[in-house]
Amino acid sequence: MEMAWMDAARGFSVLAVVLLHVAGSVVAQTPIGSLDWWFGNLYASMVRWCVPVFVMVSGALLLDPAKREGIAAFYRKRLARIFIPLCFWTVVYVAWNHRAAIGALRVADFREAIARGWPHYHLWFMFMIVCLYIFVPYLRPVVWHTRRRDLWWLVGILFLFAGINEFNRVFTGNQAGLFINWFLQYLPYFLCGHLINTSTRLPHPFASACTFAATVFLTAMGCYWLGLSEGIDKGLYFYGYLSPFVIPMSVSAMLLFKAWTPPTSDDRFIGALAALSMGIYLVHPILLETIREYVVKPENHQAFATVPLITVAVCAGSLAFAWIVHRIPALNRVI
Repeated sequence: MEMAWMDAARGFSVLAVVLLHVAGSVVAQTPIGSLDWWFGNLYASMVRWCVPVFVMVSGALLLDPAKREGIAAFYRKRLARIFIPLCFWTVVYVAWNHRAAIGALRVADFREAIARGWPHYHLWFMFMIVCLYIFVPYLRPVVWHTRRRDLWWLVGILFLFAGINEFNRVFTGNQAGLFINWFLQYLPYFLCGHLINTSTRLPHPFASACTFAATVFLTAMGCYWLGLSEGIDKGLYFYGYLSPFVIPMSVSAMLLFKAWTPPTSDDRFIGALAALSMGIYLVHPILLETIREYVVKPENHQAFATVPLITVAVCAGSLAFAWIVHRIPALNRVI
């Protein structure tokens, strides 16, 4: 049962990522303050925790004191598991982005995509997490031999620095450098996942739920207020994973997952969803963009209905794809 809550966190996080990407186009492409915009804003604000929870689950699993293995063994086991999908899907998405003129695809296009760490809008996470994994064997002894109280202080300081950096990036236009630096901003989430996983005394779930609800509301209102006064590009600051409301939202979401015990009857489904979460994450933009191109764009219709309907369709299709690929021995390592 100890793994059940982390499986639930991984499984529901990937579904939340899909909802976030469906709702995002409504927020970006409809008039601020319109009814459709508000539905998109609320849907998107509700799931800003998704990527931070992914990072926290990774921290909970990889910094577990019970997992004592050599550096070489760690790299063989962990990096191969993520490096192969990263390489495969980088090629897929560079080709996908040039599908209208696939014959003009050049080696330089792949080189540029890798240098940016952004072959497609969702693959930044894979580049970031690979860099984070590289340092895990060196983080482990530090974490295991540091007092919990000191680790909590370190997490707080790192969140402060990361938040200042995010504010500076958005409001000064001073973009972050190479993707190899991105993992530093997500290190506090990684450490926080370990601390939550190993904590025996946690806040009452009601307090976590209240924090979660309040920060969702503040995120939505912050995006509206700043977007109205400074433009939607600035308003999206409040959607950032290191913005002042998304940080407590994400931590409270992780606490709620740990406090929640899924019904025994759901264990098998949640475990399967968690096992296929990487595949769902990797493939879902292709399905989403295909629906947008040939079926419907949520920003052009009633967002309150089209956003969840498209989300369900993309999740179902991505889950089916991941399940099929997972069962093919020659392909299952790419997800």
